[in-house]
Amino acid sequence: MTPGLAFAQAVPNPPAATAEEEIDPAAADDTAGEIVVTGFRASLESQTAAKRNSIGFTDSIFAEDIGKFPDTNIAESLNRIPGITIGREVTGEGSSVAIRGLGTNFTRVLLNGTPVAIASVRFDAQSTNREVDLDLIPTELFTQLTVAKSPTASLLEGGAAGTVNLRAARPFDNPKPYISYGLQGSKVSGADKWGYRGHLVASATFGDFGILVGGAAVRNNFNVEGYETIGFTNPNLTAAQRTTGTRNATGGGNFTIPATVPSRAGNGLTPGAVIDEAFLLRNNPGATIDQIDNGLLPRLGRPRSENGFRQRYNGLVSIEWRPSDNFNFYVDGMYAQRDTEFTRTAMNWVGRNGAVIPINTTYDKADCAAGCTVTGGTYANAQFFLEYRPYKDTQDYYGINPGIEFKLNDWIKGDLQANYTKSNFRRESPTFLVITPPNSGLTVNFQNDGGIPTIQSSIDLNNPANFGWDGGGRVNLNGEERATETKGVRGSLLFGDETRFSVRVGGAFDDTKRRITPFDNTALWQNAICGNGPNITLLAPNSATTPCTGLNQPGTATPAGFPTFPGYGTNFTAGGVPIRYAGSLIPTVAVPSYLLPGDNGYITVDWDKVRRDTNYDALLAGATETGSGSSGANGGLIREKVTGAFVEGNGIFEMGDNTLRLNGGVRYVRTEQIVGGRVSIPDPRNNPAGAPPVADGGRFPNTILFPTTNTRYSNFLPSLSAAFDFGGKAVARASVSRTLTRPDPNALLPGASFIQPSADIGNVGNNALDPFISDNIDLGFELYTGGEGVIAFAAFRKSITGFTVNGLTNVPFSFFEQFGINVDSLTQAQREALAARAQPGQALRDVGVVVQQQVNADGKLKVNGLEFQITQPLDFITKYIGVTGFGFQGNLTLIDQKGEGTGAPAVAIGVAPTTYTATGYYDKNGISARLTYVYNEGSQNSNPNQNGIPQAAIFGRSYSQLDFSGNVDLAQVFGNDYLPTLVINAINITKEAQSSFFQFPNATFNEYNPGRTILVGIRGRF
Repeated sequence: MTPGLAFAQAVPNPPAATAEEEIDPAAADDTAGEIVVTGFRASLESQTAAKRNSIGFTDSIFAEDIGKFPDTNIAESLNRIPGITIGREVTGEGSSVAIRGLGTNFTRVLLNGTPVAIASVRFDAQSTNREVDLDLIPTELFTQLTVAKSPTASLLEGGAAGTVNLRAARPFDNPKPYISYGLQGSKVSGADKWGYRGHLVASATFGDFGILVGGAAVRNNFNVEGYETIGFTNPNLTAAQRTTGTRNATGGGNFTIPATVPSRAGNGLTPGAVIDEAFLLRNNPGATIDQIDNGLLPRLGRPRSENGFRQRYNGLVSIEWRPSDNFNFYVDGMYAQRDTEFTRTAMNWVGRNGAVIPINTTYDKADCAAGCTVTGGTYANAQFFLEYRPYKDTQDYYGINPGIEFKLNDWIKGDLQANYTKSNFRRESPTFLVITPPNSGLTVNFQNDGGIPTIQSSIDLNNPANFGWDGGGRVNLNGEERATETKGVRGSLLFGDETRFSVRVGGAFDDTKRRITPFDNTALWQNAICGNGPNITLLAPNSATTPCTGLNQPGTATPAGFPTFPGYGTNFTAGGVPIRYAGSLIPTVAVPSYLLPGDNGYITVDWDKVRRDTNYDALLAGATETGSGSSGANGGLIREKVTGAFVEGNGIFEMGDNTLRLNGGVRYVRTEQIVGGRVSIPDPRNNPAGAPPVADGGRFPNTILFPTTNTRYSNFLPSLSAAFDFGGKAVARASVSRTLTRPDPNALLPGASFIQPSADIGNVGNNALDPFISDNIDLGFELYTGGEGVIAFAAFRKSITGFTVNGLTNVPFSFFEQFGINVDSLTQAQREALAARAQPGQALRDVGVVVQQQVNADGKLKVNGLEFQITQPLDFITKYIGVTGFGFQGNLTLIDQKGEGTGAPAVAIGVAPTTYTATGYYDKNGISARLTYVYNEGSQNSNPNQNGIPQAAIFGRSYSQLDFSGNVDLAQVFGNDYLPTLVINAINITKEAQSSFFQFPNATFNEYNPGRTILVGIRGRF
């Protein structure tokens, strides 16, 4: 047994148990003393047996047979365990797991007892923490999932909340030769085409040798309609527009009401009229200046559509050799590949940085001094823009882990295991953004009833002629690549008698690397498409990108390749003069010819035409590394070398019919973190002291550095667990432990930047962050009622330190020289700002500045929780009416959080205070059916100070989902072993949407509706 699987060692892979009481005596074999249970109830009995025989707090999900896992997604299976919540993609798929009140990055995921890391990016997230993308892993090739909520010393560290182990199939799980197969068609309610999922597994043993080979494939088509805002804002009123009180007292304020009415504003407004406080009050009768000033409006109110597909292919090979009862050699190998292509379109009403004029607005509160929400109004001088993004993701994963389990004699046993995994991810995410002209007379009527608001435009948003570059159009050519690699070895020796007292000692070494490489070629693509003058100046690669300017000059083709000259970089002549080309490839007059009417009420883009006419593929191939990616993640490298050693003792003490089981020990772990980040240093020759900055970004390319730093720390992680078994009928448990999760990788990256013209604040990563440490107490009691029946209760407390806050430190400017940033690399404005603050005779490098970086807070977060679980066949009730086979499974988790001390968060982000799952099932005579209802109460999804509003945070609304799974085993019904099982699944039957709000419940932040998914097909075995 590997140390990574120690938490399930009492029942490493328990077989389907037999019922303790006869369910249907008439159906029993007269020669048998008991009835063998199969199907869903068999998996529940295995789950109950594993829970009863464990020492700590664990829960497992089992496949009754290979290819017959009870759920279509690993995350969905884990969601049926008490204390588990899952993160979902906008498509509705479960993707990551959170345990007992902490985020997904506090969950450690193991594959066959070894660490796993997968390079991936979710649809709308940076995905830079430690969560593992579980929807890359197929349920059809696994036999057991186990969640350890309380650790043992032999369990790998890294999961402050808990550890999930995924156990793949092996040939000696079932020594008889077999072939398992399955095929289902899938249909999402909003998608036009059917998808599919299927698997094929073959296994055989030949004496002491066995081999299992399996494959699985899934293609999901999706069409998700939704709405989002990218936050909320309020106007930044001028002194003339608010003459009394504090302007913008609630924060925000990132759109400006014009000082005078522009031409073509319409709505009866007089061009040139002064827009002051009297004007605003006159045109918004019944509203106060507090309401107009502080009322929240969507920054970008936009309907959004995601349409595309995801397809995944998996392969599994497992080889076992058992030359004797004392030796078991194995090699497990897994491969996964996933391709995703989807188009994301959104029609944005411009709130942020806009210049709308509010008319007849209404608000939800009379007193808006602390903020309120706009419930309706007319907005003159409005603009819309289309944001079109064709995404293309490619992802792969492969891993291998050989190992041996051995027995030297009756008193010495051991195991040794190695692992290697590698994963790659690449996302292409260009943007094509076209906009309605400014000051065009466009008017918006806005109505907000607390759900998705109504945003009505005075022009046809499905007419390509209404859009162009003028007023803020732009394009972006960017994306990012990610790579992870893990390698390690672990082993242990067990001394003693496992049935009485034993001591296990062991160690592990793991080396994990994560690399994020953003890439970009926006400058060349944007200038080739829409330029910044009739004679386009192609921007130097180091310069800032400017938006499209709306040229009407006919374009001439930009050359396919651009020259490079030593000392000057690309886009310059040998003499250092910027290259100029005539025209733009898509001038404003031609923009409508690249647009098409859309199916959802607003325009879309003829992407194939854009791609062909703008040399997109060649420019994509020439994209180079940049500092941050399209997901918002910073580029960089995190490498962690972890060395661990442990000792633990296990004791079993018989007390009559009762049994006391103890496990106690300590794990020592030493962590070495190697952190590196890309730093781009401007060449000082482009901005010589005393001279104005060179236009077009300068002749000399930036110097690219990749500094790395090393940090080391060590921790002792003790644990003690006890389980008292009352004659196999009930178990009382207790556990105390300390667990660890290392800091968020993105906060460790060392990138430094000075972006403010005042040069008074610099941002720096912090590679010296301490890990999160959680001290845990668990108490529980379980009553076993026979068969799969169990009624369980658990209470837990976690006290966590290590949370981070934004720290500010005063240092001399010379502090930044270690990152390659010196005085000469600053802009002229920044140098002048430093000089203005310098004391007489003080060197600029000695002038004080502020370093802003994440630092560990002094406080702690306490998480208290209660868990309730019941699995109960209902035959003791239904047998009186002649019906058996029904049962119920459910769980409830209640969580309370409280921050204590300086800097401690009030709550952990994304934790539902109340979650529950209820499943009614029927399983008998080859017919199985389950109806499951899942509920997650709404929770806080972000820290405060969103969009510059100190009191604003984002909150998830409560979410529920109803699923159905049904099987008809034709082999059992008709007595023919070669007949398949008919399978039907319905996911999210009621088409529930995922939704969140911004500060106030009637300010919808986003809402996505993935629709209902139906799967029908067959599976079987021969």
